[in-house]
Amino acid sequence: MSYVPLKQPLLEDDGSFDYEETLLSERNEQAKHLAQDIYHLKGAMDDLKMMVDEQGEMLVQADNNVTTADLEIEYGVEELEKAYVYKSRSKKRIIILVVVILLILAVVIGASIKFFVKK
Repeated sequence: MSYVPLKQPLLEDDGSFDYEETLLSERNEQAKHLAQDIYHLKGAMDDLKMMVDEQGEMLVQADNNVTTADLEIEYGVEELEKAYVYKSRSKKRIIILVVVILLILAVVIGASIKFFVKK
């Protein structure tokens, strides 16, 4: 703050009215300056409060985003597990299909060989 106490009066006390008026005027100026400093400090505190409120809102948004991302990751993991199961089933089906085709070919070839051997 800018309050500076008077170390020594500017005028000598001769009992005149001017001395008291000057002293009161100096005190009044110091009080005005102090009030102005307090007003500026209040403005700075208001700005700081506003910034803290904005930061709080941003933190809430970040927390919501993290929560949403966590849920999406869990959903993604479930989908990957399903895809792995489908892939495994698909491989099994392909193997079974190849075996069935080979069996059919073996039966057809075996029947053809028997047909030609009998002739």
